[in-house]
Amino acid sequence: MGHSTQSFSILCVDRNLDALEFLKKSFEQEQSSLQPFLDHALDIDQALEKLKSNTYHLLVVDSEFDHDANFDFFAKVRGLKLKMPFVLMTPVRDDALARRALESGIAEVIVKNESHYEDLLKRLNQYKADTVGRSGKRQRMEEVPADADEKEPKVDPVNIKDELTGLYNHSYLYDRVVREFSQAARYTYPLSCLMIDLDHFRELNEKWGYRTGDSLLKECAQLLFKNCRLSDFIARYGGEEFVVLMPHVDYKGAQELANRIRVVFSEHKFFDHAGTTGSEINVTISIGISSYPQDPMERRGEILTNASNALTRSKTAGRNRVTLYKDILPVMGQEIPILQISEAKVLDFQRKMSEVSSVARRATIDASKALIRALEDKDRFTAGHAASCAKYSIHVAEAMGMSLDDAEVVEHAALLHDIGKICISDQILLKPGRLSFAEFEAMKQHPYLGYKILKPIRFLMQEATLVLHHHEWFNGEGYPCRLKGNEIPLGARIIAVIDSYDTMRIAGGRYKKTSTVEDTLRELINCSGTQFDPAVVKSFIEVLKARGELTTDNYDKERLEKLIQENPAPQETATPGEPAK
Repeated sequence: MGHSTQSFSILCVDRNLDALEFLKKSFEQEQSSLQPFLDHALDIDQALEKLKSNTYHLLVVDSEFDHDANFDFFAKVRGLKLKMPFVLMTPVRDDALARRALESGIAEVIVKNESHYEDLLKRLNQYKADTVGRSGKRQRMEEVPADADEKEPKVDPVNIKDELTGLYNHSYLYDRVVREFSQAARYTYPLSCLMIDLDHFRELNEKWGYRTGDSLLKECAQLLFKNCRLSDFIARYGGEEFVVLMPHVDYKGAQELANRIRVVFSEHKFFDHAGTTGSEINVTISIGISSYPQDPMERRGEILTNASNALTRSKTAGRNRVTLYKDILPVMGQEIPILQISEAKVLDFQRKMSEVSSVARRATIDASKALIRALEDKDRFTAGHAASCAKYSIHVAEAMGMSLDDAEVVEHAALLHDIGKICISDQILLKPGRLSFAEFEAMKQHPYLGYKILKPIRFLMQEATLVLHHHEWFNGEGYPCRLKGNEIPLGARIIAVIDSYDTMRIAGGRYKKTSTVEDTLRELINCSGTQFDPAVVKSFIEVLKARGELTTDNYDKERLEKLIQENPAPQETATPGEPAK
């Protein structure tokens, strides 16, 4: 059967005409002027004859044939040196078949039933666009990354799988991002990325052992494979992190999948199969999402960076949750004015902090103290302020149920909470009177600037988020993100209370007389429910009593208890950036 080599042509290999009719119906309902030529072969031998005498752009094979025969057929087609993708159609989802097909180089596995109609149409349209797009004028999306036209890297097919989980590995992930992103930019369809992290995996490893940890990672990989679409690309990003790339899926679809996966993990029964007890293990996940073209991107790899930033927010904001990058975009620097700052100071600080080993977190605190002292030495009123905040913060964090490791994150963040002030001019920092409106607006940027300084330092990412949010108000009237209540990371709520307490007690002497402990606590209680979390204020008072710094009950306990009842604390044990769930 002859046909024009310029049209988009599909050869469908199927024992009956159901698959062919389904394909025809798909393109007819699309109402596109680019109608394909659909040819049909009843068996593999007939298909081989047609392939030798005709030109096709896509080969679709029904999986109802014997599976081994199918794969032998694909091998013979590859032997013909035909440059076209192969698609396997299956009546039901078959994960084992899908994995074998994808490992054999088959481009796609598509479920051929009405419930998957939309996905089928999208995937076929992509192949059609690939063919037509080579000769037609290319359409661009609103914002195409500058490197979208760069050649895709060559991939070594031998070394693309992670040995432990069987998923694609970190190296191949970057190659696939380049490929998928280039296609999405070229043919104007969305591409979404999920970055997934197992919560508290380090603690699980320490408690149950690394053999159990490896077993959990394998089981998690299987869960992802079972719950993602067959057309999704799943890779192990590293450690306990996974990535899912979803072509033709926008934010809405990505969020639906992410929420479904999160629930599946939280309800799944994991067991210590590698140990001797067979104990049940609870595992939750945090997820960050980025989607092109809804998120602005200058380079192709930024979809991973954006998803990673959203994941960090999920973890520091409570874990076991999903965060969209577009929801935190104003915080990431795109919509915040930038001050004229000393790049040398920032780079020098980042260099010094990066030299400190991430495994020696306690050493980072000592390294930070010297840098903070240099900042505070400029102003006698702030001398010792950071160290004082850090000292109280770790005690309050532990009093509120945090583990020692998590409490140390809060301690370190409290020590660094004003590091952004190295970017503020001394004229503003050392001004003896009230700041003007413009000066105060400049000063309000120091949490964001501190965040930008710390964020690139991998082992300070949690601290960076707490620094960003330590001036949020409990009623949502703070800055820079106007978070409200338990949306504010718990560590940031702790630092907010202690920062204000120490400022009123000691560091506020530039503006007015310093306050007594009792007067300062009364002010904290008066501002509870508006500026401060009343539960944090109560815990701080208990710490002061335990330290012997408060020896009376001369404060409004009844009012504080009432405010706590009006703003109930989360039921679960908190972690450094955890709000209520």
